[in-house]
Amino acid sequence: MAVSKEAFLVWLAQVEKKSYYDILRLPRYASGGAIKGAYYMFSLLYHPDRYIDDTEEMRRLATEIFKRGVEAYRVLSRPDLRKEYDLALNEGHLRPVERKPPPKPVVRTLEMIATSARGKSFAAQAEWYISAGQLEEARLALVNACQHEPDNAELAERLRFIYEALSLA
Repeated sequence: MAVSKEAFLVWLAQVEKKSYYDILRLPRYASGGAIKGAYYMFSLLYHPDRYIDDTEEMRRLATEIFKRGVEAYRVLSRPDLRKEYDLALNEGHLRPVERKPPPKPVVRTLEMIATSARGKSFAAQAEWYISAGQLEEARLALVNACQHEPDNAELAERLRFIYEALSLA
């Protein structure tokens, strides 16, 4: 049974107020099998191929509706996405919330931490030694950097990390 143009227009007018569960006519506790079955029934009504002999507008409307059903199925059929969606739904969002990843922390190099010219020079040497896996040489270079900057707590902390790494080796 095909859907009328008027029914499509009503459906599209209300779709922004519907959750994915409402779109597929499911309760929130629906099982994976129920989700699959509901999507199948949804597809029987709204798949654009059913309207291939109708007007261009009918095909466009069917496509718009079908896209939302596919979106709902894609989210609800994957446990990880469904869990995230349920959290967003509890916060009042009917569509998944685009969560931006937290900003990456700025990694301060030893050279960035050092403030004096001599301190930066020794810190750069220490970084090179660390990258080459030569921790004892890195320790010596960092000790020299700390001697030029005795009040630089962050530089001293990095030196403690090297001592810890050496004690484990």
